[in-house]
Amino acid sequence: MIRLQCGQTPMSFPHTIPDKTGVPNESPVLPIGCYSGIVVALVLIGAFLCVPVIAAEHSVGPSGAEFSTIRDAIDWSIGGDTIRVESGTYSDNLVLDKKLILIGVDTGGGAPVITPSKSGNAVEIQADGCTLQGFIIQNSATSSGILVNTRSNTIRQNTIKNNAVGITLTSSEKNTIINNAISGNSRAGISLESASTNQIDGNTLNGNTVGIMLDAASRSNTIARNLFDNSQNVVSRSPSSLWSTASSYTYTYLGKTYQSRIGNHWSDYKGTDADGNGIGDTPYMTNINAGISGESVTSYDRDGFPLMDPLSYYTIMSEAEPAGSGTAPVTTPPATPSSKPGESLTFLPTKAVPDMPSLPAGMDYRNPQSYPPLAIALIIIGLVLAGVGVYLFRTRSEPPTPPTISIPGVNHVASVLKTAVKRTRALVTIPVFKTKGEAAEETLAIPGPTMTDQKNYFPRELESKYTDISFIGRGGIAWVFSATRKTDGRHVAVKIPISFDEVTGKCFLNEIAAWETLRHENIVEVSGVNILPVPYVEMEYVPSSLESVEKPMPVWKSVHLITGVAEGLRYAHNHGFIHRDIKPHNILLTEDFVPKITDWGMSKVLAADVKKSSVAGFSLSYAAPEQVSPSEFGRTDERTDVYQLGVVFYELVTGTVPFGGESIVEVGNAILREPPTPPSEYNPDAEAVERIILTCLEKAPDKRYQSAEELIGALHGYLDEDDG
Repeated sequence: MIRLQCGQTPMSFPHTIPDKTGVPNESPVLPIGCYSGIVVALVLIGAFLCVPVIAAEHSVGPSGAEFSTIRDAIDWSIGGDTIRVESGTYSDNLVLDKKLILIGVDTGGGAPVITPSKSGNAVEIQADGCTLQGFIIQNSATSSGILVNTRSNTIRQNTIKNNAVGITLTSSEKNTIINNAISGNSRAGISLESASTNQIDGNTLNGNTVGIMLDAASRSNTIARNLFDNSQNVVSRSPSSLWSTASSYTYTYLGKTYQSRIGNHWSDYKGTDADGNGIGDTPYMTNINAGISGESVTSYDRDGFPLMDPLSYYTIMSEAEPAGSGTAPVTTPPATPSSKPGESLTFLPTKAVPDMPSLPAGMDYRNPQSYPPLAIALIIIGLVLAGVGVYLFRTRSEPPTPPTISIPGVNHVASVLKTAVKRTRALVTIPVFKTKGEAAEETLAIPGPTMTDQKNYFPRELESKYTDISFIGRGGIAWVFSATRKTDGRHVAVKIPISFDEVTGKCFLNEIAAWETLRHENIVEVSGVNILPVPYVEMEYVPSSLESVEKPMPVWKSVHLITGVAEGLRYAHNHGFIHRDIKPHNILLTEDFVPKITDWGMSKVLAADVKKSSVAGFSLSYAAPEQVSPSEFGRTDERTDVYQLGVVFYELVTGTVPFGGESIVEVGNAILREPPTPPSEYNPDAEAVERIILTCLEKAPDKRYQSAEELIGALHGYLDEDDG
């Protein structure tokens, strides 16, 4: 029998036990002390294995961040890490060869831009389960902005432009492409090559040579709730890809609630919408040819539920109960969004996909932590052995005697195990968690201009040119200041871009290009334009606007103002421009009550040889039907300005706009479907110009005055009658 006694060495025999004859016989004691190293090592290994691996978070930025290049951050990271990239321009060609979350963060300079310095794809995703969000990815002229050849990746909320192909999915599956803006790509916006079971949802594809391409080996993909406005919207040979949601959804359209499967919005769709549910009556053909292996192509060669209007006019509330694939009005209150297990992705086109929550550094955004069974077993064994050792130490009658002889093999094993544990744990990034208060203190420590500061900020670089500077307000995408030019004392207005990001810069330059060529009594004159020392526009100062004038006003006075505006529009139309945002705020008034049109930032060039200037958007209360629903009423042209001027005319003589409502949807529905109340019902004196106003407000453009010149002729007829 061997007794364990802590503190003794194998060479000590202080105790005896009797043998079978009753004669005491010395028996060796095997001490526990010599195995203490093994116990400690086992405990350390078990503890290490049982600590869940916590994904780390890294930052990339031009200055002050952990890394200055995205590539370095990727190389340093391990699978599961999150990399947050701050505003700036990055010239890396990126390869995601491990499971990473790569998030672009606008820190004040716009979304971070990835512009590869070398030929090839801007971003290649070669690992499963990656996320790419919040970037501008551009200028991969001969390759793809994003190339994916793996599975279960998410690409969302990116702007992908000016590449050969925006996104290429090749031999990949179960990827989600959602809520991206994909434009200006020379070959295609999205290309699927032998790619299957991918979901392409809620993206805007415009200005590409081809919107989306699918080859015959790409199967079972779902393409729904996207907006297509390209030279050619689709080229597909896929025999089994679905061009709408698989399930019906409850949605609202122009104030009414319906249930239907949801397709895509196609700019070249020519169908009608007889029941007014926002879904086309006839399918949109997606040009699918015969499938591979002689498979029959039937229900997958078309979008059976094409959207009549852009996605912003549809509020998708929840997945509807299974009730066939048709469309039906809904009279019950809308259900809350469902979250059934296994439910297909639900995308709300009217809302941006929310940013990922801001979690403490090191927290994994996707997977709960798990404890490996082997680690659990090892920690239990280690704890048991440690408990035995502690018990024996505490129950000794004498203090332990240091061992005089060691067992080299055992001690060497313990040393190796300890070293291995230390080296392995050194490779793991241990996150530092901060309280909300600490994070707030760091945020507050970063100075930034307030909105008031921005409004009142006039660039110091321009102070040498102007004096008596005061803030007026906002005009389009710029702050407007009143100032006196030092060279000649002339009172002028100076427009400064609100911000200097790429989008605002382009809008600002578009406005300049459209505006600086126009010289007319009824158009605000631009007197100076420059981008140095900072971008700015100098124009004539006009003290007030039509917005501030009391309404209704006398009919004769209204006709005088509308005639002046129409003269300015006739001049602009003859020079190849339409305004597209005529409203009281954009009609300034001199002290002599001469109207002048301002803010040409939305102008669209009609002549092919004039600089292009086009900015999407409009003021809904003054919008023409073709601006609200171009698929039904066609594209904007000179008659759009005529309609908007009719809305202003209506407001001047009645004191109210012709179409209103409690929500954007109600206003849009009224513009598209409801006749305006005759102006004479508000103001009997308006009967003299009622026919002119209602002609301007015709829903169909071909029923309005066909030009500003025609409108001026009608107004002159009223003036002649009035003079008589």
